[in-house]
Amino acid sequence: MSRNSLMSDGVTVRDAATAAVLRDGTEGLEVLLLRRHGGHVFGANAYVFPGGAVDDSDADAVLAARVSAGVDYARACLGETGRPLAFWLAAIRECFEEAGLLVGCSHLPAEIPAGERDALNAGDRSWADVAARLELRFALDDLVYFAQWTTPPGRPRRYATRFFAARAPEGQRAACDGHETVDHWWAGPAAALASHDRGEIEMMHPTRVTLERLCDYEDVESALAGLMADGTVSS
Repeated sequence: MSRNSLMSDGVTVRDAATAAVLRDGTEGLEVLLLRRHGGHVFGANAYVFPGGAVDDSDADAVLAARVSAGVDYARACLGETGRPLAFWLAAIRECFEEAGLLVGCSHLPAEIPAGERDALNAGDRSWADVAARLELRFALDDLVYFAQWTTPPGRPRRYATRFFAARAPEGQRAACDGHETVDHWWAGPAAALASHDRGEIEMMHPTRVTLERLCDYEDVESALAGLMADGTVSS
């Protein structure tokens, strides 16, 4: 699919990227869920993975030059799009913006100043500028591409979203941004599904299907290997 496609219902389908961030908890595999702000037009109050629309700036050559690994993997997965690296870089950016976590980085500073995330979210600093200031190097193959979901016709906003999975970075703490996201939960996949079944939380269908897939795995290593081996799912 091209960057943006105008569908028959007149709503532009925007490219998007999201990442299921995984960690090994005391009782098994856990995944990071963020609660979206209630004022959102799309997915208000739903518990989701960090993610959002792919920006033109995610295809910036300056960012691409900071990719240290995984270029061949990204092109093998999404070579038909003409800008495959942008989806991975958007997923990494969204994790930082919404959850405060830098996934998919082969090089990180010893300490990440909180002001960098704030400046990025406020639009005072570009993603390329933040990457340069923190001297980031991106390892795209640390993010496993496993699904694409397209919002069905009839919705006010529609997205063709690529789903990735990544290991949570050690030594970093997740924190919602207070604007796009208002709460975070490291949840066991089965526990999150049970909470949704009881009507305690809102959840969109692609999130639920992903959690059902994650129930098959006991830890991060097996989850990443299994999602990669199973190949991508499109819907």
